[in-house]
Amino acid sequence: MIRRHLKAHRRAYTRGGAAAGMTAAALLGLAGGQLAGHHRPPAHPSPPVATPSDQGAPIGHCGVERWPVKTGTDADASQVVLSPVPTTIAHLTSLPAPSNPPNDRRVAPTETTVFTLMATITEFKLETDNDYHVVVSDGARTMIVELANPGCVGAASPFRTQISHARAQFDARYVATGNFQSVSVPVTVTGVGFFDRLHHQMGVAPNGIELHPVLDIQFR
Repeated sequence: MIRRHLKAHRRAYTRGGAAAGMTAAALLGLAGGQLAGHHRPPAHPSPPVATPSDQGAPIGHCGVERWPVKTGTDADASQVVLSPVPTTIAHLTSLPAPSNPPNDRRVAPTETTVFTLMATITEFKLETDNDYHVVVSDGARTMIVELANPGCVGAASPFRTQISHARAQFDARYVATGNFQSVSVPVTVTGVGFFDRLHHQMGVAPNGIELHPVLDIQFR
């Protein structure tokens, strides 16, 4: 049927000019698509695929609450001793928590200490502040360790290079999204002690202790 119309419009173009020719061209396009089995593109494009944000380009907005302490741009960052102290989840979760930790000052000695611990990652996700929220466990207790996005860390932070390295180590193995992913992976994690305010976080320690920011993560 389409081929008969095409022949008729070719004759019309020869006799009657460009208008008929344009119609023929349109039919040629239609016929070519139908004959070749082509289809129109979907009206709505597919949603973008989630990708890791390890290149320093934050998604949305960076954090606010105690953010200078979380990223090493606070007034006390120079007091942090960078030599790691071996510890355990049991020890960290037993430390007394401050009642209201300040936004731009550290709670010594915990928040001026870098700790290393061996644990198992059980869950992780990408938070709205661009951190990777990672739950670690010793089999009986859990706590949180957080990997910051380098793009949310000020240039003055003494931890910036290590933060970027740790984030890249994680991204080489996993793609964190906005949903929790369950795993069971033994790791050795090194990071700065940090007391977060309790707000029903997944895997949070009773005293709110975290390693934040993580400076190194080794998968075992």
